[in-house]
Amino acid sequence: MSQITIQCRLVASETTRQQLWQLMAEKNTPLINELLSQIGKHPEFETWRQKGKQPTYNEKG
Repeated sequence: MSQITIQCRLVASETTRQQLWQLMAEKNTPLINELLSQIGKHPEFETWRQKGKQPTYNEKG
């Protein structure tokens, strides 16, 4: 699995930066890790991986 790192400069108050960090590091990281874990266990994961994408709602019917 490839990993992309995005770097940007955030110009905001310390309070805003703390809130953003909390959202990124404490609240969303466990959710993202769980989603990645569950997607990897899906029976169609290998097909999705080979195609390079997951089906959209329209592709499912």
